[in-house]
Amino acid sequence: MEYRANHGTNRRGLVALAAALTAVLVLLSGPALAQKKKVYRWVDDDGNVHYTESVPPEHRDAGHDVLNDQGLVVDENQRLTPQQQDAQKSEEEIKAEEAGELPRDSSGLPRPKPLYTEAEKQQRMDNFLMLRYESEQEITDAMEVEIKQLNYDRRLIEGSQSSIMDAWRGHIHEAANRQRAGQKVEEGVQREITKLQSELAQNRRELAALEAREEKIRADFQAQLDRYRFLAEKYAEENSG
Repeated sequence: MEYRANHGTNRRGLVALAAALTAVLVLLSGPALAQKKKVYRWVDDDGNVHYTESVPPEHRDAGHDVLNDQGLVVDENQRLTPQQQDAQKSEEEIKAEEAGELPRDSSGLPRPKPLYTEAEKQQRMDNFLMLRYESEQEITDAMEVEIKQLNYDRRLIEGSQSSIMDAWRGHIHEAANRQRAGQKVEEGVQREITKLQSELAQNRRELAALEAREEKIRADFQAQLDRYRFLAEKYAEENSG
């Protein structure tokens, strides 16, 4: 009886092992069979599209698409356009460049010419700057107003961060006490700790964004201040002459 029991157990083990090996062979053979059914789509120098089981060596560098046995693209690594054609320009594009026109947009229509040249745009910006501020101090005051608003937002975030930190420490303390007492930490407490940690991380990102914003504000106003000083000196020299 013992031999039969062992024999039955061994037989069941062999059957299970055979089934497992069969499954592995199926998984391993699947990709191999799929590879045999791949079709490569590529384009020759004349723009003709070809579908073959392999790509000619002289066209491999140009890229190709790989299709499965159902005709679906499973790997796409190039636009099906010969590289030589990318460098070619139509006669209309050449004429447009010679006439000083801007490149055409996707609709084929010529892009409108800019209303102002770079020098004209700079002149308009300079005029606006001098009309907006009557002194260097006004530029500095305008900057301080924006910085004060940032500081207000910063205090709100820091206050929220402090409250979240207190709550987080309380939950951590509670969880530590339960663990020391050999008790299980409830899932609700664990979820709350994770939630608070996420909120703290968000607060840190917001504070970092405020710091970056303040740096940009100071840099922008410094550029305006430098330009204002340059224009004021320039106008003073012109009027003195």
